Amino acid sequence: MTEWAKAHFKEPPCAATLRVIAKTRQTYPPAIKQGRRWLIDETAQFVGLIAPIKVSSGIDKNARALVERVLNGSSTT
Repeated sequence: MTEWAKAHFKEPPCAATLRVIAKTRQTYPPAIKQGRRWLIDETAQFVGLIAPIKVSSGIDKNARALVERVLNGSSTT
């Protein structure tokens, strides 16, 4: 992932930020998780968050708020 970041960013983000980019599908084609590692295709383009990720309404309110904060970066409540 760091090689991809060096090619696509003037100042590459830290490893934690790269994992968030991969996990929240901010590249096209999206990153693939193999075991504990995220792999980003060297030809992938950074697209950022296009829309907030929707979380199932069938879970507890507090759990849903936590999941939304983790995936979308903020609470929607």
